[in-house]
Amino acid sequence: MPEVEKYNKEQAKHDKITIGLFGTCDNSKWREPFIERYDQEGIAWFNPDAGDNWHPGLIPLENYYLNNAEIILFPVLAESLGSGSLGEVGFSVQNVLRNIQNGKRQFLIALIDDECTDMRKTEEERKRSSKDRALVKSKFKEKVSCPVITLVDTMDEMLELSLQLYEFLAQGCPAEEVGQTG
Repeated sequence: MPEVEKYNKEQAKHDKITIGLFGTCDNSKWREPFIERYDQEGIAWFNPDAGDNWHPGLIPLENYYLNNAEIILFPVLAESLGSGSLGEVGFSVQNVLRNIQNGKRQFLIALIDDECTDMRKTEEERKRSSKDRALVKSKFKEKVSCPVITLVDTMDEMLELSLQLYEFLAQGCPAEEVGQTG
């Protein structure tokens, strides 16, 4: 099974600080400038967007990096309906908090666009997506108060913060310092 072999190889090579590029897929191009910059900086990254080649056999590899990448990026962009990503971002908040409690170093940076502009969807689907986004975003802003989880407003802000966090971790931040507010 090629997926299992890839999963095992990926797991074995996860010896560097890694940034997981989760969130909007659907062949979205948002990852391209991030990957280019990370490559320039020598930063390891994981891209779960397999485009039209995605299949359930890739889930273990995605789950591995959701649990183990030190920095998780999670934009829910206007160009996609975002139903799956909105659900996954909630799970990811819980997972990061659990990992921090267990002594892992992990950060989550999320962005949730207010509207869905995916013209492949009906007007009703886009309106529903916009309502779902508002609900998730409001809960995120009101209920998530933890320095290891951040909601940003722009992709530029997401990229810059990911680079700052990478540098922070690369300087050897002890796991017990991650998440402390004092």
